[in-house]
Amino acid sequence: MLTRTKWPLLISGILFALIGALASLQYMKSSAGLGGYSDAKIWREASCRLGLYLQKARGGMPELSWTDLWAVTRLRHGFYCAEGSSLAASLQYSATASKADRREGARIFHERCAACHGADGSGGPVGPTLIRSNYIYGDSDLAIYRVLRNGIPGTPMPSFDLPLRELLEVTAYLRTLKAPQLAAEDSVAPRLAIHVSSKSLQAAGTETSEWLMYSGSYNGWRHTTLDQITPANVAQLRIKWIRQFDISASNIEGTPLVTDGAIFIAPDAWHVVALDAGTGNVIWEYVRPAPPHLPQEYGEVNRGLAAYGSTLFLGSYDGYLVAIGADDGRPLWQTLVAKPSGGYLITGAPLVVNHSVIVGVSGGDHKIRGFLAAYDVETGKRRWKFDVIPGPGEFGHDTWKNGAWRAGGGGTWITGSYDPTTGLLYWGVGNPSPAFDRDVRPGDNLFTDSVIALHASTGKLAWHFQFTPHDNHDWDAAQTPILADLMVKGAVRKVILWPNRNGFYYVLDRLTGQYLTGVPFVQTNWATALTPTGRPILTAAAKVTTAGVRTMPGVTGGTNWQNPAFDPASGTIFVPATEDSSVFTKAAPGQVPGTPNGFYLGSGWSEVGRGTHEVLALDAATGRRKWKYIAPATGPTNLNYSGLLSTKSGLLFGASGGILFALDADTGRELWRLPLGGSSRSSPISIAIGGQQVIAVAAGRALFVLGLEGDGK
Repeated sequence: MLTRTKWPLLISGILFALIGALASLQYMKSSAGLGGYSDAKIWREASCRLGLYLQKARGGMPELSWTDLWAVTRLRHGFYCAEGSSLAASLQYSATASKADRREGARIFHERCAACHGADGSGGPVGPTLIRSNYIYGDSDLAIYRVLRNGIPGTPMPSFDLPLRELLEVTAYLRTLKAPQLAAEDSVAPRLAIHVSSKSLQAAGTETSEWLMYSGSYNGWRHTTLDQITPANVAQLRIKWIRQFDISASNIEGTPLVTDGAIFIAPDAWHVVALDAGTGNVIWEYVRPAPPHLPQEYGEVNRGLAAYGSTLFLGSYDGYLVAIGADDGRPLWQTLVAKPSGGYLITGAPLVVNHSVIVGVSGGDHKIRGFLAAYDVETGKRRWKFDVIPGPGEFGHDTWKNGAWRAGGGGTWITGSYDPTTGLLYWGVGNPSPAFDRDVRPGDNLFTDSVIALHASTGKLAWHFQFTPHDNHDWDAAQTPILADLMVKGAVRKVILWPNRNGFYYVLDRLTGQYLTGVPFVQTNWATALTPTGRPILTAAAKVTTAGVRTMPGVTGGTNWQNPAFDPASGTIFVPATEDSSVFTKAAPGQVPGTPNGFYLGSGWSEVGRGTHEVLALDAATGRRKWKYIAPATGPTNLNYSGLLSTKSGLLFGASGGILFALDADTGRELWRLPLGGSSRSSPISIAIGGQQVIAVAAGRALFVLGLEGDGK
């Protein structure tokens, strides 16, 4: 419906359209390039242009400005407007471009584009090949022109402030690059025959051509035994291929899975794509329709998939667990995990344990009651459910007062770890709700900000440990549990390692949950130390007030959800960390409203300056710092950094502020870096393709695969 405020805009647009059509008519009559046109032909062309202008006036073609539309429709050649034709169909510059036009386009390409895409367009250090049958953003002259003019946000592709004629000349040149590869690109995609067994999942991390789960292995190490890429040759890394995805999210947060020569990735909340690992070509794509009116937390993202047999498992943003055929991308079944109308979302990667798919939920800031659940891999039938906010009669319910447990929060949105020798599943739990006003929820608020150890077969609680009782700083325990056997205080213990968002590093006995060691790994002022049982000894800075209290670490924490890595040979845990502070405030008594988008926070925070992103190497048994690396600045947010990957050859890979880097794992010295042009939040992974080690990392809306120049020979 048109409102009073929209009528003047529409009328102005129509007047502009009429004036434009008349001007076009006069232009066409006077144009020498249209000599020989009859009056009827000229009137038909002008009438067609009027139709385009009116379409623009009514709000159509939002991707094109009035200036661009005017320039395109006034071209002397290459624009043929017929009744009923779209603008994309009418712009046919490439079809009529002269040899001189294409030569000029080639000159501009070599000056401005060859450094990224290669001199012949076949791909370069940061740009994908342009010799292909189809482009992601469209193949019409208009689509290519828009990409050249606007760039591609979240990727290294910049915008070009060039005249229309020059951009179209480059377009005409690019069309000559595509033609020779049509037959090769249109060849039949490889047929897949995926099979992931329980045995292969338990051995994950030892088969170098596979990455079978979120952390690479059940123990959460994010460590590869591949050693072809070394400190001596890492500077020879070059981009093998890049695959850009047509998604709305600005960043890919998901970790790919790799098996049998195929890469499976969820680039956003609504897509799953299978790629040929050797070329990056798309094998199949699953697209899930996005329902309207979903609760919005922090972006429609997905952090990964799980695999078992010939099936992939997706936790969808709209609250379903979806089974997808790994060979062809066809949906097999779906089951509702939790209703979005209740504030629930799914953003984390599921984890397959035996014949169950374990999946957690997001929405801890939306008055949910968080839980973890297991589903049969064949049927999707639920096997068990564990409520991380205990109800009446359940252990831990007495840590909630005032009925606050009903909207207690406690998201379970980061994938846990599993110990096959004990059958225990370890999972981190998010913040209580409202996050910043604990006065409305007296008590420790179990099991928020905790690690829970469950019997994977039944979902029954074995033990728990709470890092931040009665939290009011949003310091959830949404981190990856790392399982190791270490010498701790004179005895070899089966332990769980946990750099926590609250700024303390913890070592726990993973059989019992006993607290063994805890030290701060970033600056903290909210607690002086931990008691012998691991409970924080609070300071005045821990108490949030209506006037605000500056606290370290800040709201994004000493670390966040991006994963650490563990090198078993050196006994070192590598932590993506942030040094910063925030001023936390709480709502006035009795005033803890929800927000229009469904958030239930109890006030909030403000950051004090920009934090410093670091990579820390800690002795895993004691938390003693071995070295610190100041990472590239993260830009406008403290979260624009990736998780970490360690290698047997003594390297550590990570990304920050759009830059992929490699460090000497022993010293923290930077050995190599590569600007990717987009932010990375998921971790790099390493696999062997054709017997050669490669590094895969997502940045912006693209997946990059890098290998040694000349395959290291």
